Amino acid sequence: MMMTFLAFMAVAAGPSRVTAFGVARRCGVGAARPSSLLRLLSSDAADTDVAVEAGISRLPTLRTLLSKSGAPGSRGCAEGGGDLSPAASSSGDGGDDDILNLHPHLYPIARSASSGNYVCALRRAYAEDAEYESSTNQPWPIVEARTGGIGMRLLALNSEHLMRRIAAEADDAGDDEGVLDIYNEGVGKGKLMDAGLDTPYEAGSVDQLGYGLEKYTLLRVGPFPDLYESMAKQHSAKGDEQSSLIAAEASNGKFTGFGSTFAFYARLLSSFPQREEEAKDAARMCLRLPIPSVGLDEEDFAEVARLAGVAEEGDSTAEAVEKMREMYEKIRDHEKEDEKTQGQMTPEQAAIDEANYLLDTTAFTGGNWEDIRSKLGDIYQEGGKDEMAQYVNPSRTYTLE
Repeated sequence: MMMTFLAFMAVAAGPSRVTAFGVARRCGVGAARPSSLLRLLSSDAADTDVAVEAGISRLPTLRTLLSKSGAPGSRGCAEGGGDLSPAASSSGDGGDDDILNLHPHLYPIARSASSGNYVCALRRAYAEDAEYESSTNQPWPIVEARTGGIGMRLLALNSEHLMRRIAAEADDAGDDEGVLDIYNEGVGKGKLMDAGLDTPYEAGSVDQLGYGLEKYTLLRVGPFPDLYESMAKQHSAKGDEQSSLIAAEASNGKFTGFGSTFAFYARLLSSFPQREEEAKDAARMCLRLPIPSVGLDEEDFAEVARLAGVAEEGDSTAEAVEKMREMYEKIRDHEKEDEKTQGQMTPEQAAIDEANYLLDTTAFTGGNWEDIRSKLGDIYQEGGKDEMAQYVNPSRTYTLE
């Protein structure tokens, strides 16, 4: 029975065609006045950028559910009861200047008063080509991040998945906060991109399926990285190495372009005998993916460096991250020697590649995102991506087509 479930989960909700920050690793992915953030941060739907509305489904509902229930799968945003408040709020110590030091591709949704962490949506940069012609219309993944943090933690592939999961968890817990009523408002009217989720959530659905909350969520809602990790760990604890690795490999396929899934896979492989080389290969795969997607903090990066064999166990976190950066630069230099591939890039693809490099190196050197916004905007503008330039650097007005 369990092997059947794992086989189904390995193919259900098939993998995304794109990387976390751009079309592919080789082709994609200064201080601003507080007033310049109004367009980026407005919680009023009438003032929200068209791209934000398209990328984050039912944003007001998402914020309400996060405030009530927290963000499942997060490290510092899981607390409900009002701990999470809209990131655009002027109250508290998380003001505009704080938000400017988030990763420039992130749209802040809510902030935790207890941890200071943010729930954000990740806007990705795409080159317009035939293979990815519809990519710009895809929903934005939901992540956890910190201002000045070097990376992020993937929570869900989109806002509808996260909200449906919150509804399922409330149902399983008895829903004494009216979460289901809030979630169901606006559902079932044919407006959601995912028709499979455009039906009201019915109380008792978790019990009716009979597999428990985690399996219900994976089977009826969507893929979530923390649940695949939980499944893999459960099988490992029972001594079932094969099922454990199947779960982790399925996660790699479903969250294409996020280094964090390969980081977990490497960690899992290292826990089994005679898997050291495979663990090293999995960890090194992180260096070919958007670096901020490797993990939320420096220790996540350092662990990958050690698993990849580029850092020693006795190295400090800072030393391990620096050695990881050096290996990254070597890989990039080797790829740049492939002049044929470089020459085939369009100006747009070249700009996205340059932008990804700037984002990667900023992650390695401490995550001072505010300082690179102006340069990042210029890169996108030079590649003909004025809208993306405006998004990452709202302090300047770019010419929009």
